[in-house]
Amino acid sequence: MERATVSGTNIRARQTTSSVDVVTYSANHRYKQLARIFRHLRDELHEHQPRLAKPTSAMIEHLVFNCPLSLLQGEDWQRIIEDVLHYLLKHLHPSYYQEDIFIRTDSNSALFPNEELFDPQDAFVFAKALLNQQQQTLYKSGE
Repeated sequence: MERATVSGTNIRARQTTSSVDVVTYSANHRYKQLARIFRHLRDELHEHQPRLAKPTSAMIEHLVFNCPLSLLQGEDWQRIIEDVLHYLLKHLHPSYYQEDIFIRTDSNSALFPNEELFDPQDAFVFAKALLNQQQQTLYKSGE
């Protein structure tokens, strides 16, 4: 795992079997764009499920920036959102969670535990609820 700094933000580039993803301004922009989309979706989700633990904007950025850049490729944002949520669900699942997978973007320390009292279980439940909401929205729009 390698780390790169773009515009003052640490980004971890995940290694593939043959190469290391190149981190560029464009990549940083895509991560930030996805984080903005997730914040918007979080607010929509909170309107329907106010008791669900609501991650802060910083927590959303941490979660998104820990996803492989390969998931953010293409122009189909609905697919990108679903791919990232599936990735988060897989790696936050209580049976498979490993502390070293999720690190803070502002330091080289583990994301959980943190001062926000938002733990891996909260993140898992949030990602699952967000994916369900996205799938229901797609289903309704297809009717």
